[in-house]
Parts: sequence; C-alpha cells; structure tokens
Amino acid sequence: MVKNVPNVQLLQQQFQDTTALLMNVIQSIARSGNPTAMNAIEDLSRAAQSLRRLEQGVNDHLKVRQSQLGALMGIGNVINSSLGPKRVLEEVMDTLIALMRAERGFLMLRESSGELSVQIARGIDHINLDEEGFAYSKTIVRKVVESGEAVLTTNAQNDPRFNAQISVAAYQLRSILCAPLKIKNSLIGVICVDNRAHAGIFQEDDLALISAFANQAAVAIDNARLFKNLQDANEELEEAYQATLEGWVRALDLRDKETEGHTQRVTILTERLARTMGVEGDQLLHITRGALLHDIGKMGIPDGILLKQGPLTDEERNLMKKHPVYAYEMLIPIDFLHPAIDIPYCHHEKWDGSGYPRGLKGEEIPFAARIFPVVDVWDALTSDRPYRKGLPREEVLGRIQADSGRHFDPQVVAAFMEMGDYSV
Repeated sequence: MVKNVPNVQLLQQQFQDTTALLMNVIQSIARSGNPTAMNAIEDLSRAAQSLRRLEQGVNDHLKVRQSQLGALMGIGNVINSSLGPKRVLEEVMDTLIALMRAERGFLMLRESSGELSVQIARGIDHINLDEEGFAYSKTIVRKVVESGEAVLTTNAQNDPRFNAQISVAAYQLRSILCAPLKIKNSLIGVICVDNRAHAGIFQEDDLALISAFANQAAVAIDNARLFKNLQDANEELEEAYQATLEGWVRALDLRDKETEGHTQRVTILTERLARTMGVEGDQLLHITRGALLHDIGKMGIPDGILLKQGPLTDEERNLMKKHPVYAYEMLIPIDFLHPAIDIPYCHHEKWDGSGYPRGLKGEEIPFAARIFPVVDVWDALTSDRPYRKGLPREEVLGRIQADSGRHFDPQVVAAFMEMGDYSV
C-alpha cells in the first residue's frame, strides 16, 4: 500500500526554519570578525546547501507520492462509475502509464477457457496499440501468473532472470513492471507497463504501488464486467418479454381476422404521435408497449361475442365493455408491465367523462390513454373492413377534429393534426 503522505506545508516550514537558523548562525559568526571562525562558516554554508538540496528532494518525492495517491483515488472513482468495460480498461491503463512514467502498457484478462488474452495495449499518448506495434515478454507474464506476485526489472537486458529469453532481447525490453489482477485471491488477469528506451525507470518502491493499484484496478474491471453482464442479461430478458407480448398480439390477431394488422399499425402511429408530443426514453417505451397490448383484454371475451357478425345485444355489449378490466386483471400481476397498463385499461375513457370502464374525465385519464384513442379511431375508420371500405383521410380528420374536447384531449388532436404523416 502507498504510505500516508506527510503534511507538505509542515515539512516545508520546518526546512525553512532550520535553514533560517543556520543562516543566522553564519551571520553572527561572520560579524564576530574572528578569523579562526572561517572554517566553521564554510562548514555551515555547505550544511545549508545540503539542507536546500534535501528540501528539494523531499518536495519532489512528496509530489510524486501525492500524484500516486491521487491516481489510486481516481481508480476508486472508476470503481464506482457506470463506465463500460472498454472505457474502464482505457482509464486504468492511461492512469497507470502516467503514474509510473512508463512508455506503454498492456492488460490481459483470463478468458472462460482459462487462457490469458490481451484486452488493451496503450501508449503514453492515450492511443491504442495494434499487434504489430506492441510486443511483450510472455516469460515475465508467466512468472507473475505462477507466483501471484508483481515482478520488477530495472534493466531486463542485464537481468539474470531473463538472460535466456529471446523476447526480452528481440524487443529491446528494459524497464518492466508487471502485477497480477486478483479478485478474492483469484487471478483474473495481469497488468504491465514498460519502457524500451530507458533502464531504471521503475524503483523497488514501485512494487508496492503497482500492487495497490492493481488491486483497485481489478475491482474496477470486475465491476465493469459484472455490470455489462447484467446489462446483457437484462437486454435478453427485455427481448424475451417483447417476444412474449408480440406472441400474445399474434394470437389475438389470429382469433379476430377482421382487425388483423390493426395492432401493428396503431403501435407505430402511437409511438410517432408520442414523439411529436415530446415523449422519449422509458416513457416512450411504455407507451409503445401499452399500444401493442391495448386489446389484450379481448382474450377474455367469448368467441360468440367477439366474432359475432350482427349487432350485439345490450348484455353482450356490456360484456364487451369489460375487456379493459380483463386487461388490467391480466397485466397487473406482471411488475414488468405496470408502466404500460394505462392504455389497455383506460383507452376507452373519453375527455368528457362518458367513456368506460371508470368514467374518467379530462386529465384524470392517464396521458398515454389520451394519446392512443386518436390513433385507434384513425386506424379503425381509414382501414377496410369486410362490411365497408375505409373512409377518406380528410373525412376522418374532420371527424377527429369534431370530437376534440368530447372524445379526445384537444392538445392531442392538435398534435395529431400537426404530425401529418399517418402512413405505416
């Protein structure tokens, strides 16, 4: 671990006080006029110069340590970030290269097969290196993997541990610092930095530093991978849910041939209208799913009523009006679909309060369920049915405008008219 950095200002003040004391002593001796004191003055002057050099050295050392501590804290921030694996690897490598004053670095991670593979090779100028521009010593990596300990060489060309290694000589590798990446004592990879031009870039103290850095980096990398895996699993789950929803809709379409294709069309137009009204992100996704499921409650309506050719009796009509409630009862146990439930449950409510199943009025009706009915009526009236041809576009637009403030939210009607593009 990096040791605590002493208070720089306190040390500087102590150096300054000591130097001032020496200078006062030198001046006092000089004023005495004693010729035999000249040797003492020379000795004290040399001591004062040595003290200044020591002060400069200590200050330089402390600045390096403060920089190192800052780098470790920076990796701590990466650990708590939501950066993807690629960005985390880049941040880790760029920070380590700068921290160790290295020319370049690379990071390897263990694959599911157990093999280590290079995930990123990075230069001092923050540019990724390709395979042709990057070479490393497999011997040093293997030694780190086998021992589980960091390896440092100040001049690999003269290091007896690597005399027989062709890669060290061929690639002109000199200063090399390599450390294991571990999670709960389990090795997940290796991180290395090197400098081919200069020997002695790294010091023995750097072993503790890179080990501390590697421990932090391993956590950041593991967190990023776990987060990515979670995202991938969530995307797969979302796709599975979406496929299930579309399967329900296809089943309903197969049951009611008269309205086949209606659901896909109104879903597309509802999304378009919602975008026109400034809806985006998750809210747009939930509205789209709600439109897709708007008639799902009809799965609870008997075929004798749903597919009846002639007019419905009052009793049959009342039963048909229950399909929004059936939709609510079907969807409410599914947490995933709670945000999408407004359209299936409320799309037959009307702005003037004359709709069903709850007789909601005005803005009591959820926003999504105020958007959808305009699209639903548009598609129903412009589409061909076995018993009639679809009505002309201008006539349907006129009917929708006429029902603004009665059936429909006036703001939604205005947005629908402004949208203009009703093609699917």
